[in-house]
Formats: sequence, C-alpha cells, structure tokens
Amino acid sequence: MNEILMLASADQDAFGHYCRLEERREGAGAMFDRALHEALNMLSNHPFLGPVCTDLAPMRRRVILEWDVAVYYCIEGHRNVVHAILHLRQDPAAIRAILRSRLPQ
Repeated sequence: MNEILMLASADQDAFGHYCRLEERREGAGAMFDRALHEALNMLSNHPFLGPVCTDLAPMRRRVILEWDVAVYYCIEGHRNVVHAILHLRQDPAAIRAILRSRLPQ
C-alpha cells in the first residue's frame, strides 16, 4: 500500500472543484469529495492503475468519470505524489501546460 501525498497545488484544485460544485447544488461537493477519496484509496492500494501520460512521463492519470476530472500523480517509491486534479473539459494543451509547470525540474 502506497502513501498518498497531496501537494498544495492538487489540494487547491480539489477545493476549487468542491466549491464550484457546492455553489451549483448543495451536497454535490461532498459527493465529489467522497469519489475523490475513493479514487485515492484505490491508487494507494493499486498505484500502477493509472496509465502513464506518454508525453509527461512519469506522470500518471486516474480518471474519475462521473465528475469529468482526473487525478495526476507520480509514483515515488512507496508514495503516490498527487500533482493535480484537473477538469477534463478543457483544452488538452492547457492541461499539459499545467502539468509541465507542476513537474519537478
């Protein structure tokens, strides 16, 4: 089982999604939060579940379909480092730019 380390940027992404969903419909943010924690728990138990993003290796992606978001993470030893939680309904080039900016140099 891998430890999940959520970077501040990913935590801000998750909080932003939560707030936007709560504004639209009370309780939706809490449902998203539960789905996110389930996905993170699954990644903790099965870290190689998410495929490698080919042009952003070693970054991996785990999609949460019901919320149109993806968890972007890297496996570092016995730790999954979550770099971003991004909505998938945006320009793929914008997603890649965000991820590149968050990868360690």
